[in-house]
Amino acid sequence: MNFKNLVLIAVSFFVFSVSAQSRGVFLSSYSDVTKIALEKLADQTTFSKFNIESVKKSKSIDSKIILLKIEADNKWIKKFKLKPNTVKSEGFQIINKVNNTYLIASDDSGLMYGILELRDQLKLNGNNSKFIEKTENPHFPFRAVKFNLPWSSYRIGESLHLHMKTVKDISFWEGYLDMMAENRLNALTLWNLHPFTFMVQSEKFPEATQFTGQEFKDWQKFWRQLFKMAKDRNIETYIVNWNIITSPGITETHNVANYKDDLEWHYGFTPADTSQVIVDYMRETITQTINEYPNLTGLGVSIGERMKMPMEDAMKWVKNTFIEGMKNADRKVKFIHRAPFKVEPEIAREYIESYTDFPDPIIMEFKFNWSHGHSTPNLAITHGGKVSDQYWNPKPSNYKMAWMMRNEDFIMLNWGNTEFIREHIAVNDIPDVTAGYFIGSETYIPAKEFRMNPDVNYNWKYAYEKDWEFYQMWGRLMYDPNTSDDYFIKNFNYRYGNEVGESLFRALQLGSKMPLRFSTFYKGTWDFTIYSEGFLNGKQLYRNYKEAEDAFIRIDEMITHKTLDPLYLNIDEYNNLKLARKSISNEYVTPLELANEMERNGLKILELCHKMEGSSINNAENFNIEINDVKAWAHLSLYFADKLMAGINLDEGVKTKSLEKKQKAIDYLRQGSKHWLDLIDSTKQYQEVSLLHIRSFKFSWEMYYPRVLKDIEIVESINF
Repeated sequence: MNFKNLVLIAVSFFVFSVSAQSRGVFLSSYSDVTKIALEKLADQTTFSKFNIESVKKSKSIDSKIILLKIEADNKWIKKFKLKPNTVKSEGFQIINKVNNTYLIASDDSGLMYGILELRDQLKLNGNNSKFIEKTENPHFPFRAVKFNLPWSSYRIGESLHLHMKTVKDISFWEGYLDMMAENRLNALTLWNLHPFTFMVQSEKFPEATQFTGQEFKDWQKFWRQLFKMAKDRNIETYIVNWNIITSPGITETHNVANYKDDLEWHYGFTPADTSQVIVDYMRETITQTINEYPNLTGLGVSIGERMKMPMEDAMKWVKNTFIEGMKNADRKVKFIHRAPFKVEPEIAREYIESYTDFPDPIIMEFKFNWSHGHSTPNLAITHGGKVSDQYWNPKPSNYKMAWMMRNEDFIMLNWGNTEFIREHIAVNDIPDVTAGYFIGSETYIPAKEFRMNPDVNYNWKYAYEKDWEFYQMWGRLMYDPNTSDDYFIKNFNYRYGNEVGESLFRALQLGSKMPLRFSTFYKGTWDFTIYSEGFLNGKQLYRNYKEAEDAFIRIDEMITHKTLDPLYLNIDEYNNLKLARKSISNEYVTPLELANEMERNGLKILELCHKMEGSSINNAENFNIEINDVKAWAHLSLYFADKLMAGINLDEGVKTKSLEKKQKAIDYLRQGSKHWLDLIDSTKQYQEVSLLHIRSFKFSWEMYYPRVLKDIEIVESINF
């Protein structure tokens, strides 16, 4: 039977057995969204029978699980004497009554999440367990992934381009989209410089065409499959690009946007070429893209980079291209607009709030703490300017804001900290303004697994599968910040066994604080100004092309470098206050307090790891990689603590001409060098990898050990 025809069926039954217990599923309506979710639910069971049959509505229901949509199934809700709570879009309620479990939702999306919740409960609590009653509604309506595409990529490097084949493989996307749905992530934003030549052959500008024949047909097939698969999982899709970046064919044919002087940038970047041919081409191509891909949810634009013009002119350009192009399309689409980098929000707001032809509020994407969102939960900086509330005060009329949580700080090691995510949401959820979050990276594509040492065994195929905690914690907590740690602990137990699950969860929570604290103490701005798990400042290397080791953050530099959060004192400020015998307010975090916290965390992680030794575990290959990751975080935490203590003593020694303090600094650095050796040992599961943070150089922790020792030489060479 053709599944697509099942939407005409009034009632369908899915009958399967769970252990010795039979559970049937009654549906009063059917869609591709519920079909996929039910298949996932069935995956959690052992089949004895799987039937799809049409029955009359008058037929009695003999099922264990009954799925109901509030508006369509009000008759059944009354018949079963159910009193549902308030269930919003994408929300659901689970009710147990007599021998049946009722899943109630207001739409297919809610049914999907509810079905996946039932699957989760069977998986985590056991197939014979009773379903737990609950009502869940999404806290944020917009829960997005930022995914940079490897073709026409914003940055250039082997660490991006090695993903080409994987990202064009529809099998990769099937798994990735399943992961998103299971974690309740509902928007996929795809970013590159100029996506349109990969999607359409311009009717009015044939010179823009980049692909022809079968190659172009393959691209069309790819996009259509991707957008349809996403829609079938309640995932919106957006194509997002950077302003006046045009087709190479347009550039070459019309001699426009041709900027080749700066070798740091590749073709397509332009110093604000607003030629009419570019305006016309962009507008027409945007319209054509929307018309040819009906399952594409919307488009997005970013104003910045080489768009060197007054803000008012930049906004006019967006209006004449993107806004007009979308307006001319056969259907309405949604729109994402990055908050402009320049500090002229009053001009940007005036234009954006004049765009009234959209079916839903525009999503204003706002970078949180520039490229390093995983830092302090307090908004300390924006991209290119000072912090201002002018984008949300007064409340906008036609847009909602979504925070961009860029991650350029941990790429190799697993990360997950529910405490930080909950606190971030609590601090930054502006009532009636915040729509949600984007999570993702500019310099890391979670596709081909390229990090692991070939000699190491592991049981996953794609990079995002290793990063499961990151997606699960962010996705589930964006949907419901009240999700307890018990849910995540159960997931650790399910993967690795009850004897180690909670300890591994606790160890990862502690370890994941290290990059948060480091990027709060050591201020970063754009991508390469900090790489926390590597202890690097790639900006030092970026323009000079010296040795990769030059990116390592030195002891002398760390003393005076500014902190990101103004409530954190750097070493120089702290010692100045201490030597002047001035009191330090309790609201400040001192380097000494930070060092003590990092030492406690590191030692506690190692204690938890020792506790897990000899335990019964599941999936030993993946568990060994996870536990080595948390050990690596422990050693990074201890190294950070020792380096802070060395800096405190060195700075005080220089200021007071104390040889004793100088020697203490040397002792701390020597102790820290031992922790770095332990870090090298914990990270042998990784090979040297290409990493954009250090440009064309390879990365491993071992290659930086000489610079760890160099700190000792720096201190020893200081004379009073």
